[in-house]
Amino acid sequence: MLENHVTQTIATIAAALGGAGAWRYYQTNLKLKDKRRMQADREQNMFRDDLRERVAILEQKLDEAQAEKEKTAKELSLVLSQLAEYRVRIEFLERENERLRSLR
Repeated sequence: MLENHVTQTIATIAAALGGAGAWRYYQTNLKLKDKRRMQADREQNMFRDDLRERVAILEQKLDEAQAEKEKTAKELSLVLSQLAEYRVRIEFLERENERLRSLR
């Protein structure tokens, strides 16, 4: 009977130690998985934040380029109107020059 109690006690101690060891293993394993997941989330967030910054910079550059385009279009319009004015003046001067040559 004593042997039976000793065997049961040893089995109980072994099960308890094995259960505690298993619990520590699973707990450590879960912590490692959580750390890996958190690291992956941090990397994903860094990538997302970098993309957001890059998009903001590109939007700013696009706005600047559009403003520059509008400014250039206005300047081109001014130059074209001046060119048309100079053409009319040249035509007038050429006619006047021809008229004066014919008077000689």
